[in-house]
Amino acid sequence: MSEAHARLNFVSNLCKLKIKFVLLCPLLMAQYFMNQQSFWSNYFKVLKKEWTVALANKSFRRTLYIVPGLFIAYSSITQYLSNYIESRQGVRLDDALLQLFPAQDFSFAIFILLYTSLLMLIVTHVHQPKVIMRLIEMHFLVAVVRQLCILMVALEPPAGIIVLRDVFLENTLYPHNIPLTKDLFFSGHVASIWIYFLCAQYRYLKIFFLLATLAMGFMILSMRVHYSYDVLGALLFTSLIYFGPSRAKSYVHKVKAQLALTK
Repeated sequence: MSEAHARLNFVSNLCKLKIKFVLLCPLLMAQYFMNQQSFWSNYFKVLKKEWTVALANKSFRRTLYIVPGLFIAYSSITQYLSNYIESRQGVRLDDALLQLFPAQDFSFAIFILLYTSLLMLIVTHVHQPKVIMRLIEMHFLVAVVRQLCILMVALEPPAGIIVLRDVFLENTLYPHNIPLTKDLFFSGHVASIWIYFLCAQYRYLKIFFLLATLAMGFMILSMRVHYSYDVLGALLFTSLIYFGPSRAKSYVHKVKAQLALTK
């Protein structure tokens, strides 16, 4: 075995160990919190209080009703769009970085990591209505922007693709009759974990979701279901959607303040 192959195998095995560690973390955290009686007694008291206050706000209630409804409407439309995307001819990109990742099916590990991460974020933040609302809004906005990018950028899947199986998505957003392989730019799985990283309010969760993002990127690229550009694009676009509105709002206020001073 050449030195290059030996190094590649070492990195691959190291990444697999990291993935196992990341998948085990939610179980360890759940075991810890289950043993904290004081945490749970205060948890439900705070949860009831915070949601009572949040639901008393008309704007919050309106958003809570509208965004999930838009998400359901979007889901019904994507069924038809996905069939069109799969039928059109795209361009296959040359991505040398993919050759550095071992070809392996991580469908089950990806499924577990994605949904346990979502569950972790909800359970640890459900007593913070604004965080939950932000999570719902981000999922919707990222999904819409991603769909627009996919429609504008017609790509063929990477050579050697291992089809990613997801029982939930295959029965909701994905077409039921054919596997979805051309929804490429950008990666929805990596974007989802990155959303959880951005929304998380606790340092230990930030660390976990950062590791989970790296693990998800490794598994997605190992399965060749995305190009490396799709993974990097997920981080970029999700971050822009998360920080963009607040930065734009701050800039507008600053401009208004400067104009007021010049009058």
